[in-house]
Amino acid sequence: MRSFSKKEALAYGWHRFKERPFFLAGLFLITTFLSALSGFIAENVSGVGIGTLLNLLDFAVQIILGMGTTLILLRVYDQVDTDYTDLVEPIHLFWKYLAVTVLATIVILFGFVLFIIPGIIAGIALAFTSYLVIDRNLRPVAALKESLRITHGHRWNILIFALVLFLLNIGGALLLGFGLLVTIPVSALATVHVYRWLLSPREEEGVVVSVFAKMMTAFIVAVVVGGIAFLLFLFQSSLVLDTPSIRDAQRRTDITQIQLGAALYYDVNGAFPPSLAALIPDYLENIPVDPQTANPYPYTAFAQGADYEVCTVLETVAEAGGVYCEYGLDLSALEETGQPDSFFLEDVPAE
Repeated sequence: MRSFSKKEALAYGWHRFKERPFFLAGLFLITTFLSALSGFIAENVSGVGIGTLLNLLDFAVQIILGMGTTLILLRVYDQVDTDYTDLVEPIHLFWKYLAVTVLATIVILFGFVLFIIPGIIAGIALAFTSYLVIDRNLRPVAALKESLRITHGHRWNILIFALVLFLLNIGGALLLGFGLLVTIPVSALATVHVYRWLLSPREEEGVVVSVFAKMMTAFIVAVVVGGIAFLLFLFQSSLVLDTPSIRDAQRRTDITQIQLGAALYYDVNGAFPPSLAALIPDYLENIPVDPQTANPYPYTAFAQGADYEVCTVLETVAEAGGVYCEYGLDLSALEETGQPDSFFLEDVPAE
């Protein structure tokens, strides 16, 4: 089965962009600014009632911008007069657009739950639901069915096309971000060309997707999905390891490490170190720091090195505000127990 030409789609996208470059770059800037402004206001206004309302308004703004952008792109591609006021023209389709967006998202998320690949397939199959609502005023379920129909037999090619657009926009981003003013409009118009082609396929002018292209695409998708899964695993692991209990255990270990280094220093010099820096590099490889603040632990030497105090604040201890201190090692106690004495200091203020 022949499918659309990716080269032709990009050529059409570039050709349409050249006809109105400043208008399309301006469309990208305006929608990005309005979207970011709406999100910023929603995130930074406190209060349960007003915060919830602003989040709903932000969601509505994103939907309206998506609708208006789709309409303008369709009109630019079709060479129909359009301007920025068309961003709000299709607002009468708001509920249809919202419904089809929610339905498509549910289907795609459900597919991702089923080992990711079904989600990718669903995302490709339902890629043009929003176009069908704006362009043909279809009802949500009808738009889903029509998107499934027009993408049937072309989904491999759509996936390859999506990867090409991804790489194109990565290239645009590498040009200090300014390249996106070109690559995003070109990508969007190329996608409109694919949508128009799928509505009225011209298979005699189409291309055949080779087995090699499919295999390479599957490999790239597997690498990308695997990489994302690995990063998510690392992120989740870091969250699990970064808990108050884990941080307090690290603090106790650090304090013990400082005590042992100070004891070695005492054996050699007959006095405790004047500062933690004096332990580097002979007695400690580096100065331990608090796992949350990344600051060194407060250390104070007394009576010309006859004693010292090193403290930290434990998150899981309420007594004395969590302040936990160790003093100069009791060497006899250390020999008997293998551990230095420790206690909480009520008169040391938490830092």
